[in-house]
Amino acid sequence: MAVELQHYRGQVSILTRIELFFDLLFGSYMRDYPKRSAGRIKGERKFDPDRQWVFLGSKTSMISVATKSTLYAVLSDPAVDTTYFTPNGYFHRKTRLTESLRWLNAFVFDLDVHGESVQDVLDRCDRAGLPRPTAIVKTPSGGYHVHFFFRDSIRATKKTVRLYTAIMGHIANDLEADLAAVGANRIFRTPTEESLVYFQPVNRYSFDMFKEWREINHPFEPSSGRIVSLHTENLMDHPAVQRLLTMPCSYGQRDIVAFNLALAMKASGWTQQEAEVALRHWYDRYCAKGAPAGKKPFSQRDAIYKAQYVYRNSRLQAPKAEMIRTLSGMEFSYSARIRGESAKPRSERERSHLCEWGEDLLSLLHAEKELSGTQQELAERMKCPIASFKLVLRQLKDAGKIIVESRKGRGGVTIIRLPEEPELPAAKDELQYEKTSVQKTHVETLVVIHADFRQRKVMRIDRIHRCEQLQLPDPDPPD
Repeated sequence: MAVELQHYRGQVSILTRIELFFDLLFGSYMRDYPKRSAGRIKGERKFDPDRQWVFLGSKTSMISVATKSTLYAVLSDPAVDTTYFTPNGYFHRKTRLTESLRWLNAFVFDLDVHGESVQDVLDRCDRAGLPRPTAIVKTPSGGYHVHFFFRDSIRATKKTVRLYTAIMGHIANDLEADLAAVGANRIFRTPTEESLVYFQPVNRYSFDMFKEWREINHPFEPSSGRIVSLHTENLMDHPAVQRLLTMPCSYGQRDIVAFNLALAMKASGWTQQEAEVALRHWYDRYCAKGAPAGKKPFSQRDAIYKAQYVYRNSRLQAPKAEMIRTLSGMEFSYSARIRGESAKPRSERERSHLCEWGEDLLSLLHAEKELSGTQQELAERMKCPIASFKLVLRQLKDAGKIIVESRKGRGGVTIIRLPEEPELPAAKDELQYEKTSVQKTHVETLVVIHADFRQRKVMRIDRIHRCEQLQLPDPDPPD
């Protein structure tokens, strides 16, 4: 096996399946060895916008590594606890938060199934319309962690993390995976030679492929200019939520139950102080105390922190109905009414939309027919940022609504004008007919009559074609 898997990428030799697993996962933006340079020796540190830190260890204590050589050394050291790891990378070595993510490297799902084989897991992927996973890691509880590696890591912007989490939630729902393990900032079991029961390095996919999967299987219908406002009866009065609030809560569920209870209290209109008091009472009376050996205990302070976190985050409004059904084992659903909210007028906004800048430019062109000057001068005249002006200019030009001419060099200017209106075709109801022979040969003539008014008689009559120049006689001198 060592001979078959041995290959070189940079300077690190890959000898085991586990090393190949992490090389494919992190190798794109992870150095082989720590960078040693004169600048570093002198204490000068250069910012690296691509370096990612990954974490390994237990749930309570994790260490960060940023090079493959360090990663492989930690994995091979039996004295270091490497039970869990983070599949995604962070930009800070000491902060493992969603806000600290730098690279999204893979989708990982937790299947809490018992008695199923690897083939059963692959069948789940087939039924969900998903490709075959890159790796499957068997957990000590009998479940599986299913990995889908990205061909190219994705920069973890706020928008991308939201999309990543949304797609991950849909896939987890279709795979019947643990929804509590959905998120970009999750930890999973570190694979070993024994637990890595399925590994196909060629099965790596682009993030766009999963976006297309979401569009086909779970199409998103945006509601522009609308916000979701809950107008429901008190969720805390529902039997399923009451059961969560009063049933004994054992190890492994205390964190997620406290979080969803805090969400239900917020959606029901409770104040933060009321929620903290209720969670304190729930912890004292119904929550299991202590923790299994080697685990961090769940304290009353942790329960109260859930309420503080939920009420501080404006994006958290209500619990997922499916999560309440899963935790309580009872039917649960609630209705949400969508309330329309009209957009603010332009005078009340600090920024304008691109379509509004485009309308301003077209109105100015209709008034002046042509604009000339540097793009900076034209943008200042419209009181528009230069970047937005260039974008609007390109959009209108591509749409054929304006004609743009650029003259480069010293004194170069940009000339903008409206395109000429095309000639309208003949009306369909206008009859087309062939001219007769008389009409074709007919030439319009001019009749000139010469008369002597003194003698009161006509001297002669001339017929002149329209195309000929009329030669008038010299007038007689006046009397």
